[in-house]
Amino acid sequence: METRRRGAGLEAAILDAAWAELTETGYARLTMAGVAARAGTSKPVVYRRWSGRAELVTAAIERRVPRLGGPPCTGDLRADVLAVLDSLIGALHGLRVVGDLDAELTTRLRHRAVDDATGQLTDVVAAAGYDPAAIGPHVLRLPAALIHHDLSGGTVTADPAAIVDETFLPLLRLRGAADQG
Repeated sequence: METRRRGAGLEAAILDAAWAELTETGYARLTMAGVAARAGTSKPVVYRRWSGRAELVTAAIERRVPRLGGPPCTGDLRADVLAVLDSLIGALHGLRVVGDLDAELTTRLRHRAVDDATGQLTDVVAAAGYDPAAIGPHVLRLPAALIHHDLSGGTVTADPAAIVDETFLPLLRLRGAADQG
């Protein structure tokens, strides 16, 4: 006799089924019924956990394409910023696996990744001895926004070293020097 799955095991089965449906049939053809059938459960069980398709797909993507981890903060500002941007690039490329997501969901997931990277950059800058408030939110968001722009504009690659060396570090030094002057 098969035991009934509950809790984390059931949730993992549903999210795995959603990912499989998403990658095999695409977002446009993904249904809650199809996910439930693949997971070996019922639609009401799926709906008790996720209110709709977009929420379920977001959870499945987050399981497969995890949020960015904590900032490295090794003490080498340039290397730490590059590590954050490399992690962001990985996350944004991971979202490409899901090719035909609707525009609103794709935008939400990409902006979440940029926000996570911006938070990490703020931590890295603070650990390097700069005052994030003096640097300003626009400068702190700039590297992640440029990576996002490069990758969402059809460019397959981005040049994080150029962004860091030609834009971010000079602005950071300029803002940091102005704060000390």
